[in-house]
Amino acid sequence: MHKKYSYSDLAPLDRSDPYDVCIVGSGPAGITLAKILVEKGIQVLMLESGYGLFRWLTDKRFKQVLADFEVSGNANYPVENTRGMLLGGTSNFWTGRCERFHPFDFEQHPYIPNGNPWPITYAELEPYYEMVEKTLRVRCGERSSDAPPRRTPFPLPPKTDISYLKNLFNRLGVVVDDSPTATPRKIPRFFWFQNEVLPAFLKAPHFTLVTGATVARLLNDTERNITGAAVNTFDGLQKTARAKKFVISCGGIGTPRLLLLSRSEQYPEGIGNHHDRVGRGFNEHPAVNFYGQLPHQGDSHLLTNKIGRSHQFYNTFWKENLGTILPVFRQSWVLPHHNMPMTVANIPRNTVAILKRFRKATVYIGVVIEMKISDANRVGLSKTKGDLFGDPLAHLTLNYSDEDRQLLDRSRELVRKWYGDLNAEDVREAQVTFSRHHMGSCRMGDNPLTSVVDRNLRVHDTNNLYLSGSEVFVTGGAMQPVLTITALAYRLGEHLVQQK
Repeated sequence: MHKKYSYSDLAPLDRSDPYDVCIVGSGPAGITLAKILVEKGIQVLMLESGYGLFRWLTDKRFKQVLADFEVSGNANYPVENTRGMLLGGTSNFWTGRCERFHPFDFEQHPYIPNGNPWPITYAELEPYYEMVEKTLRVRCGERSSDAPPRRTPFPLPPKTDISYLKNLFNRLGVVVDDSPTATPRKIPRFFWFQNEVLPAFLKAPHFTLVTGATVARLLNDTERNITGAAVNTFDGLQKTARAKKFVISCGGIGTPRLLLLSRSEQYPEGIGNHHDRVGRGFNEHPAVNFYGQLPHQGDSHLLTNKIGRSHQFYNTFWKENLGTILPVFRQSWVLPHHNMPMTVANIPRNTVAILKRFRKATVYIGVVIEMKISDANRVGLSKTKGDLFGDPLAHLTLNYSDEDRQLLDRSRELVRKWYGDLNAEDVREAQVTFSRHHMGSCRMGDNPLTSVVDRNLRVHDTNNLYLSGSEVFVTGGAMQPVLTITALAYRLGEHLVQQK
């Protein structure tokens, strides 16, 4: 009978026979992979540092210590609320957006790193996109020809109506598409993987979940087989998890840190780091953000937020050797101007003021950009700060390239033009934000000199270690990564089943 073990009980690690597969991390990648393996009868052990959302919010050891890392560089990258070390991972803070990459994201383009093209194509990944969309119950309507192509309809029809946004921007020749979104089975609720996917196999006799188990390092033998994962708990327990194969799904910061911590005689610079590739090429999704005021267009009865995106301009700036962009549009009737929180201090004091406010709508326009891949943007180990177990924290170096700054400026010009053409009033720019998408720090590729994992996500120069998550992306485009993360996890699951 299945048991969910507490941090003080690592009894599942005492079994005499190794598990078939040990998955470290319970985010979208880890849970999706576990689903595929468990459904095929493979014995799976999943190790998760955290617990549920309540413990994450109330226990400072998780949010302020285990999830902590150092940052340097001119991008001023935020640390707080950037990583989620809890059951379900970052899906606890995910809005459910499920965009595919474009086919040309996988092809040669200005931001492909030298000597490290994508080893797979859109056509190879498309069947897995379709499988994942069914699992995530992705909901969306018919979209324009600018959106990523598809062979089959979306699993569920749309529930939101963004006709206001479509009509508004159609006047400018801008095509706005619905956003494919994962749909939870109970409304209202966000799509949390631990609630929507995990329960289907949680009680399977060949699946074991251990929470409160922090993997400090990986162990190996002289033949470069990973033989175990050293596990720590907050109450001082230390044990070793043994398995025939290991999959690390700890994100673009946690995964390279674990590989770098796992030094040995066979891996003096860390596992997978013989050619100094681990941690290199970290990239994110910066975005410019604007708010402006527009008169209602006869839709004043709509009192909810509506979000749309445009793929029309995705690779517009390739001709300037810059990256891709994804404009985002949001209409809001009920949020005060510029997304200002509704407090006692800013509530209008009379009926006239209220009616005046709601004669106009706040329209947000943002643009997410693709960062240029740079080896100098990397995840390493801190020389000054450690975690609760005495191991160095991750140190992230992230700088804007000249191309990043140019692309942000070109995006600002585009947004300001749209507001001008709409005769918007009181247009204001908010600060640049990041999407908390940690990508590219352990890239996939056919050449061990330029990548960390091969096309099947096995770490080069190891026999039984795999990575799963956006850290294996060669480039991140300007797309939300979760659908591609889970599609690659499906693909890895099939590969591991075949290797059994």
